[in-house]
Amino acid sequence: MHHTLHALAIAERLAADLAPSALGIALFGSVAQGTDHPHSDIDLFLAVESGAGTEIRQVEGRMVTLSRKTLTDLEGAFTSPWEAVVAVGAWRRARLLHDPEGHLARLQARAHAWTWDLIGPGADHWAAGELVGLAEEVHKTRGMLERGRTRAAAANRAILVLQLGYAMSVANRLVCDTENDLWDAVAAAEGPAWAAAWDAAAGITPAGHEDGCRAALALYRHAAARLATHLDGDAAAIVTTACDLTAT
Repeated sequence: MHHTLHALAIAERLAADLAPSALGIALFGSVAQGTDHPHSDIDLFLAVESGAGTEIRQVEGRMVTLSRKTLTDLEGAFTSPWEAVVAVGAWRRARLLHDPEGHLARLQARAHAWTWDLIGPGADHWAAGELVGLAEEVHKTRGMLERGRTRAAAANRAILVLQLGYAMSVANRLVCDTENDLWDAVAAAEGPAWAAAWDAAAGITPAGHEDGCRAALALYRHAAARLATHLDGDAAAIVTTACDLTAT
């Protein structure tokens, strides 16, 4: 508990110092929710008129991430399928530290009212589009595995593990308080087969390198089966070809 109070004190002091240059300041993530550990970073989001970007600071032994975004960019997270997965939950549980004109309060109210119906079919089309982009990683993982290029295969396997998790979070219409919650949420939504393959591909279970790569390929095949109805034409052909590579 002491580390949480320390982190909150740092966040409030920084917010007071940064207030003159910001339209609003909100504390996100585990510190805002009281679920942080002593090594958690402190996530401060600053609404600004211009000068968007990210700055990392070290304050009293704690890492502080200052994310500066315009109000337009902050609002855009509610219409972006991938961003919405985490942004909606984060806004719902954010602490507003500086909000003189109520901009952030309006965003928080929008988060509480938000549902996946506001995005509609675009969510599935986005997730299916991710499969098209990840088809290259399937080709690379399979090719590097066959050529004995261990590190290259491992790198492409890691990309599949992470990016497929993002796609399936959207396909399952998840809302997570932080990105740290996403992986367990996807595993719970997709069931034991996905969870076992993800654990093997991510190295949680001692599957070995080749079996881990094949587990990553199995994740792609699983995701393609879920999203096949949202693919047509060249996109469908690309994903089908990639799936053929995962099966042998």
